[in-house]
Amino acid sequence: LCDLIRNKHVTFRMDIWMFVCGYVTGLCTLSSCFPHLYHFVNMNKSWNEAQSYCRKNYTDLVTINNPEEMNRVINSVNLTGYTGPAWIGLEKGNSWNWQWSLEERRLYSDGQTGFSNWDSSVGAPHTADGNTNCVGMRDNGKWNDIPCASKTPTGFFICYDGDSKLLTDWI
Repeated sequence: LCDLIRNKHVTFRMDIWMFVCGYVTGLCTLSSCFPHLYHFVNMNKSWNEAQSYCRKNYTDLVTINNPEEMNRVINSVNLTGYTGPAWIGLEKGNSWNWQWSLEERRLYSDGQTGFSNWDSSVGAPHTADGNTNCVGMRDNGKWNDIPCASKTPTGFFICYDGDSKLLTDWI
């Protein structure tokens, strides 16, 4: 049924057909029924400028909570043809713990817990360096901590729209 809906109505937004498929099959979880809409922004900005832009135009810089969400973000960026790094919403907070910018909840507490996708091939995260307080996602989905003021090697960024318009759009 999901394939039929997807193929018959190619103009369906991804979030709507996932909601319908999940509802019909009974496999609906909150994250799969109400996924975020991702927006890759091809503008060269620092992390703070990118966050301000996302908050003004969408919800915030992208938050990634699990491998499935990570894959959706990677696939969304891959559709644009972009192959470089892009800012995501992970930063070191005031207490020097990694946290997502929107929810202000810690990614780590008392050791490593929760989902992460650090690029160990470059030694990320660089805990000894107090200068790399923001995170960019590479085109392979791996994360690297980078100085927040940097516009290179990243500068492009990924926003998400967490607005709950889905039900009003559907009805």
